[in-house]
Amino acid sequence: MQSQRLRICLLQASPHQDGALYSDVGCHTNQHTFEDRFIHKDSLHQDLNFAAAENFDLYINLLPWGWCRGLDIDATVLAVKHLKRLSIPLIGLPGRIVDKCTLDSSACLLLRDVANAGIKHDASLGDIYDCLVIVLENTPMALSPILRHSSTLLKRTDRKLYDNLRTTAENAFYANDLHGCFWCTVSILCTNDSELTTVGIRPMPQIFLPARDRSRGYSIEDSAIHGSFPGGHRSLIHCLVASYFLKVRRSSDVSRVIGQEYDGVAANYDLTTAGVYHDGIREIVTKYQYGGIVLDLACGTGLVARLNGEAQGLGAGDPENFSKFIGVDVSVSMRAECLRGGWYDDVIVGPIQRVLIAYVDPVDHIICIGALHYLDINELYLVLSRAFQLAKFSVTFTIDEIPESYNKALSRSGRAHMSGFNHLVAVDAYGIPVGWKLADRWRRLGWNSPTTGDEVYTNVFVFEHLQEVVPPCN
Repeated sequence: MQSQRLRICLLQASPHQDGALYSDVGCHTNQHTFEDRFIHKDSLHQDLNFAAAENFDLYINLLPWGWCRGLDIDATVLAVKHLKRLSIPLIGLPGRIVDKCTLDSSACLLLRDVANAGIKHDASLGDIYDCLVIVLENTPMALSPILRHSSTLLKRTDRKLYDNLRTTAENAFYANDLHGCFWCTVSILCTNDSELTTVGIRPMPQIFLPARDRSRGYSIEDSAIHGSFPGGHRSLIHCLVASYFLKVRRSSDVSRVIGQEYDGVAANYDLTTAGVYHDGIREIVTKYQYGGIVLDLACGTGLVARLNGEAQGLGAGDPENFSKFIGVDVSVSMRAECLRGGWYDDVIVGPIQRVLIAYVDPVDHIICIGALHYLDINELYLVLSRAFQLAKFSVTFTIDEIPESYNKALSRSGRAHMSGFNHLVAVDAYGIPVGWKLADRWRRLGWNSPTTGDEVYTNVFVFEHLQEVVPPCN
């Protein structure tokens, strides 16, 4: 089964100012089809109406990046208001945020009335850092801050400053009620005595500048994406698409039905899957170390923690077990079975793509066995990128080679909602995130379907974090 290919319309301003660049979103991924529609200020309503009539799967409003360069914020306001009336699926700035904006010295949208925004930067006062915040659903996630005067990415080696800048940026998102904004850049003054003050917020500044113009260097935002968003620009596009459709609950019904399917088999699941599937998990937990806090995505009945403990000769609740497992599963009955075993401290019920967005506490390891085939490619990239953001030491997951015969058999039996995607090519395209290494990869027989009789081979991926030398906090 192929992931759905979306037709995405990029609403571009026409004409652009001399020297201004059009964002080239489509150069970063070939999974979706991107088409430009150029909107003229003197025929704004008509042009937007025509674009809406084409019934694209999704629209991305890039108009502020062109018109504001021409010092025309009024056209941007009119466009945003008209787009709201059209009620099309849209990634773009909400009108209530545009109404709170003015133009800065670079003709970019700048939020008015930000506390301390009037502070004039003087190099003698300290350094300015710019921190790009990506917003998935309603959760802000700050990327690595960039020191403005040198355009260098701050490393985690200065852990206290790194964490404090990111926290300040995320708090600024909440304090200024930027919900509905898909990303923003928060400018922060770090004084000579290490006090942090927000001095500016740019809602949805221009990103995805064309690769052919990189000779000029990356923008601050594109530098942050390239250097610190797992999967880079390609993944970010898919994450934003996934986030939008999760907001409008497009996938919630499917997740609910899948959860109900597993509710019905939870009591006998371990018996049904005994053999090849258990052997595969046992091989993973025997081969790799999972000490510390482990987030187990699609934990089911808790096989990963149980087999991990048994591989060390431990029982449930053993004080010598230095692994603390937290599970995530879409099935209420699976949660009950998992907790009954005594190997998990907690199990969160919900689709893994939703839970990972809301989950903000770092963990030592993240594991996901036998579940990623239920996600489309946008959700897959979202889950991978969030896993690499949250895990401190390792990320382990499997990609099942779902045969077409399996999907066809499920469709014939009225259970098409249980069919899956073979994401092997997508994972290869995702690549190795900055700061990580692919420590291991291997293929084996993953499981035998009890309903269709198909043999399903699986690929195990183990990524390890390249640990930076981090001095202890004072």
